[in-house]
Amino acid sequence: MNRLIILVIFIFVGILSISAKTEKFGTWVEMEFTKTFLKKFEFSFIPEVRWQDDFTVDKYQFDGRLAYQPFKFLEVAAAYRIKTNVKAKGDVVTHRLVLDAKISKNFNRFKTSLRARYTTYNNVDGDGKTNFVRPRIKAAYDIKGNKFTPFTSYELFQNLSDKVLQKGRFDIGISRKMGKMHRLAIFYRLQHYYVDRPSINILGIDYRFKI
Repeated sequence: MNRLIILVIFIFVGILSISAKTEKFGTWVEMEFTKTFLKKFEFSFIPEVRWQDDFTVDKYQFDGRLAYQPFKFLEVAAAYRIKTNVKAKGDVVTHRLVLDAKISKNFNRFKTSLRARYTTYNNVDGDGKTNFVRPRIKAAYDIKGNKFTPFTSYELFQNLSDKVLQKGRFDIGISRKMGKMHRLAIFYRLQHYYVDRPSINILGIDYRFKI
């Protein structure tokens, strides 16, 4: 199984390296460490690094997230993020508040969810405030007798400050549970803009550890 995961990574890298010759290309690696407490609460620490084009660091960020699941089908959460955009003339630090509400529903072996997200963006000096609404729909298929789970999702970014639909993210990938506490996901993401900006091809690697 470990060899299969490595093979999938190389396939994704090969495909996206070809695309990178003509379009912007990125590699995003996220890790999430989660602790459950009082049965229905979870706290997560989520570091992420984003490389761009020639694998130079473009952004890195850290999230602290608190989630509560009052019902099996509903989760609400709040998070605080500090993001650093690496620039040649000096890094730009932004702060973000994230509010989530997610509804989940299973249809036979399909696992689906609809998540509504509200985010605020603030530069460290207090300028450039922007608010977004980010709805996302996701579906995964639980293959019988197999630990690999294919999934796909689509997310929209509605800019409330400028009142424009700014961009969308289409994901397709596969995840695998490794024991009770570990999960690894690999996915391809197309980030396309509804404004006049080039699309970005992204290889994503997502590792999660939960206790």
